[in-house]
Amino acid sequence: MARKKTPRSLAPLPGRRAFEQAPHKSEALTEILRGAAAKNQREQPQAFYSMREVAKHFRAQLSTVSRVYKRLEQEGLLSRVRGSKTILQGLHFDRQLSVRAFVGLPASLPAFVTLQDYRTFFIRLRRELRLRGFAAATAYFERNEAGTEALSARLKTYEVDTVIWFQPPEEAKETALRLADMGIRLIGVANDSIPTLPCRYQIRRDAATRALLADWKARNTAGRVILVQLKDERSVAEEGLPALLDELEIEWSVVKYGGQRSEAFLRTLQRAKTDGIIFSSSALASKFCFRSPTAVTELLKAHPVALINGPVGMPFARVPDVRVDLVTVDWQLVAERIVNDLITQDAFLQPGPTIFEAEARLRVSLSDFAQSL
Repeated sequence: MARKKTPRSLAPLPGRRAFEQAPHKSEALTEILRGAAAKNQREQPQAFYSMREVAKHFRAQLSTVSRVYKRLEQEGLLSRVRGSKTILQGLHFDRQLSVRAFVGLPASLPAFVTLQDYRTFFIRLRRELRLRGFAAATAYFERNEAGTEALSARLKTYEVDTVIWFQPPEEAKETALRLADMGIRLIGVANDSIPTLPCRYQIRRDAATRALLADWKARNTAGRVILVQLKDERSVAEEGLPALLDELEIEWSVVKYGGQRSEAFLRTLQRAKTDGIIFSSSALASKFCFRSPTAVTELLKAHPVALINGPVGMPFARVPDVRVDLVTVDWQLVAERIVNDLITQDAFLQPGPTIFEAEARLRVSLSDFAQSL
């Protein structure tokens, strides 16, 4: 019997310019195709661009394209059928399947593309959900969509029973109310921003940050440090850092980034007279790695640097083998606990919150922790 054809209605592949200018082709192509896959998703599965088509369009090695497709399979965006086409997963759930429950995962598309820890949470959780018998669909949204009726209507269309919202923004309050009206249960997971909704699970970095800075103090390398912050944005880490530094008797000052040229800003930091630099915003550190990877590398070589919200990758450059201090989270442990609680119903019956403590990683190579794309 002939195999039933899978329809395809994809937009044309993006231009080659960003790929051609990127020093690390595999990482660049992953970002390009991840964005194309997310934007082309429809309710039903459809045929995706073939590997040969992508290789020809971007003038890339077929082996490079194959590695990228395997990565996107792991993220749940693509699936490859033996002897057939590559399939872009649909957003529709088949409720005839025998599954425990249907879980929706709202995810900010810009954050998913740029923030390593944010993306890792979804990859680990989605994989664990599927392994344990749940159906899961990621609902990507743009910055201005978190509180709109469109997002809540989309989640309703997926026919989910439960929504797990990682790092819900301020706008999520409106969507949370709509979901409650529709009888959809919402579980919040608080990460590096101050939670705007009650969150059943919370990531805590206080103890790990204290251990990291105490080590700086013990090694007599932190007489004066600089806190690099994003203007008009505060994270949980930034709230407690000044008091912690005062307690450890470490002099500190704040440098705010307000949208100036990334390279010029980083060069100024590199010339600063300081014993260490602390990035408490993963969004800001990732932005610099995207825009000015060379300047970031030179900064990491010039000063001790602490990344309080986890490692960062450099999608368009090779991650340097330089020593940094990190605060990391075991995302696999987080995913397993959340899924276990869904199975036992503790996610809904226990008052919480369940706390996950981060860990300090001292003087480690960034290339060992940065995500390989």
